[in-house]
Amino acid sequence: MLIIQNGYECDYEMKLFYKLYFDMNEDIYVYSNFEYKDKVINVYTEIIYNGDTYFDDFYYDFDTENQKAQFIKKIFTASCTKSFCHAAEKIKHINLPWGVMCGIRPAKIVRELMEEGHSDSEVVEILKKIYEVSDEKIDLAYKVAKNEKILLDEIGENSVSIYIGIPFCPTRCLYCSFVTCGTRQAARLSDEYCEMLKREISYTAEIIRHNNNKIETVYIGGGTPTTLSADKLDELLVHIYREFDMSHCREFTVEAGRPDTVDRDKLETLKKHKVDRISINPQTMNSETLKLIGRNHTPKQIIDAVALARSCGFDNINMDVIAGLPGESLDMFKYTLDEVERLMPEDTTVHVMSIKRSSRLHEYLSDYDLTDGETAARMVDYAYDYIKSCGKRPYYMYRQKNQLGNLENVAYAKPGHESLYNIYIMEEVQSIISLGCGGVTKVVDRNTNRIERIFNVKEPKDYIERIDEMLARKDALRDWKIFD
Repeated sequence: MLIIQNGYECDYEMKLFYKLYFDMNEDIYVYSNFEYKDKVINVYTEIIYNGDTYFDDFYYDFDTENQKAQFIKKIFTASCTKSFCHAAEKIKHINLPWGVMCGIRPAKIVRELMEEGHSDSEVVEILKKIYEVSDEKIDLAYKVAKNEKILLDEIGENSVSIYIGIPFCPTRCLYCSFVTCGTRQAARLSDEYCEMLKREISYTAEIIRHNNNKIETVYIGGGTPTTLSADKLDELLVHIYREFDMSHCREFTVEAGRPDTVDRDKLETLKKHKVDRISINPQTMNSETLKLIGRNHTPKQIIDAVALARSCGFDNINMDVIAGLPGESLDMFKYTLDEVERLMPEDTTVHVMSIKRSSRLHEYLSDYDLTDGETAARMVDYAYDYIKSCGKRPYYMYRQKNQLGNLENVAYAKPGHESLYNIYIMEEVQSIISLGCGGVTKVVDRNTNRIERIFNVKEPKDYIERIDEMLARKDALRDWKIFD
């Protein structure tokens, strides 16, 4: 591959789309030239592929006067990628439902355009003319953005959210790229890890008090937090309440994602400590697929785990499913959704299969029967109509690299059961303080949209050994005036 570009720099975006159309090993020459003159954007792209030349010449009337720099950049970048995609479509005949929108937060773009003063019709025109988003995805982005806005308007002053990572899982799923420890490693490391985690909680709590922050949501994820014993969960939750002022907390989520880690003692422990939202994530209700992706539980265990959670008093349960798992047909996906919705979760999240670089799936890609992008799109379309018919509405959405069909992940919830944390972290409108290994703290200045990040190490063993360094990194929070 060779990309030569003059004018506006958007090599990163062009390479993202390049990977959607072409194999990285294909011999291809791309030349793109950009010009802005007399309030007209002109982009010319030429692609030489297998000895043939394909091109696109794209013009767009655009007045930069009185436009924000961020918006101008978006329009210019979209123009360049659009020209490339038009040329590439002549070769590969691939239709992208999100057009040339490459960001992971489509709803955020809609919300920002609305906040900049663009009318609904202007936003639609931008999404259609510049980004070439399909009518169906425009409708989805609008619904998500408007449902989000209702909740975003309620964010408290000087509020923050807390993420706590538990990096242990019974097994590693085929598609997973997270750094996690299996059951045996967890048995060796969990005690020491939890002790170091409690140190970080105490250290961070003092900074939060110093900055006079109010904790709005708490999310314990992983991994699978319920890999920990009931006693260990109790110990951790007691410490959280001892160190953090939870009087302003509006949502407390714990991922109980693997049904084979859930029992009554653990659920009653969570309930005792006012955890009001849990996730039980089947991914699929097809037993053969569960075996293929490395999950050591059955569909019946999923059903039993939800019933047990209900009996313990949980009335806000999220369930995740994945569209496009290896070997699954549209009918198999429909069966999964039917079985999940029979359990009446308050929140259903539909993920689209993503080929993550550090996953086992990526390493042994040729060994698996992957779902094609067209079938994945039919799965997503079916989910959209079906889950809405169950009384839920889309409220949260994001996209990932290397997703089948360049599609999206969408969460649907019954009104009043939307996850505040998921909205806050994805839309980057509130500071998220992350604790534990793999955590990424995001400090958001809502006045300028500036974001600063603090990273924790990814490996549990490194986290334990370098805990003093992790605490020292948190000291940066004291110096930022964003919290003032």
